[in-house]
Amino acid sequence: MAIGESQLDGDGGPSEDVEAQFGWRYTFGKVMQDTTARWGLYVVAFVLFVSAYTMVDSNLSRLTFGAISDFAMAEALPIFDHPERIPPPGEIEGNVPPAFHVDGTLSHPLGTDPDGRDYFTRIVYGAQVSVSVGIVSTLIGFVGGTIVGAVSGFYGGRVDDVLMRLVETVYAIPPLILIIVFTVFISGGTPDITYAIIGVGITFIPVFARIIRSEVLSVREMDYIEAAKASGVKNRNIIRRHVIPNSFAPVLVYATLQIGVTILIVAGLSFLGFGAQPPTPDWGQMLNVSHGYMHSNVWLSIWPGLAILVTIMGFNLFGDGLQDALDPRTND
Repeated sequence: MAIGESQLDGDGGPSEDVEAQFGWRYTFGKVMQDTTARWGLYVVAFVLFVSAYTMVDSNLSRLTFGAISDFAMAEALPIFDHPERIPPPGEIEGNVPPAFHVDGTLSHPLGTDPDGRDYFTRIVYGAQVSVSVGIVSTLIGFVGGTIVGAVSGFYGGRVDDVLMRLVETVYAIPPLILIIVFTVFISGGTPDITYAIIGVGITFIPVFARIIRSEVLSVREMDYIEAAKASGVKNRNIIRRHVIPNSFAPVLVYATLQIGVTILIVAGLSFLGFGAQPPTPDWGQMLNVSHGYMHSNVWLSIWPGLAILVTIMGFNLFGDGLQDALDPRTND
């Protein structure tokens, strides 16, 4: 965006108003001004906090919630003991309904699963698995797609043709089929969440590559790129220092939105049996187990489904707000 005379200060530099419209502070302020984006950010922050909290130390989590239960409830909540611990026979009956149900108990606010494990514990630890998978898979596609798209768009010619034909080949294959085939064959027939993460990340590379390439095609014609070339700066340094940073905004927005999509895809893979395997607490795998108890305890399906819905909605709302904040047409 060109800076006119009215946007210059007395010394000939950009005025404070212009400088204030760039940087993370301005972007964060624009996001917080949007009500839906702000609530999306709250949801994302809460889910990330819960994921990190359970990842750091489960004993710390158990002590915290145990202290709360001493003040709030007569019965201590036996949560955060271990999400995979199956109580021995006689300790508790399996498939206990939520606390607000007539047959429920405050000891298990969301009830238990058919094996007697506290459902609240597994939902919370499921956030750790789902969010970690979503972020790592998106990061794989983000990094791979950025490198491929930046190199393709900057060099053009035969390099562009070869890379984009490969990208289009991968893009033409239905993502779910590609992920399942990759997971099954690479893992040797034993599904594993690690291979699912890599498979999902690979399927995202073409989309990120096409987005970054379209930005690079316009950025490479800028005067400062020509000046860098004339100064003898190596191409790889131009791409790293100038091309990618100035093509970054649309990819960042798409990556934020794609995290929610990734969580949904991996939950679907776990539901089909190609993602997280028992007894790992994963929302998709929990839905797989719960569908056989729809008539006896429908809440087994509602809680993980609600967790997936709220998490995806949070990332989508935040991504929409970030897109508006980074859109130059709204920065007037």
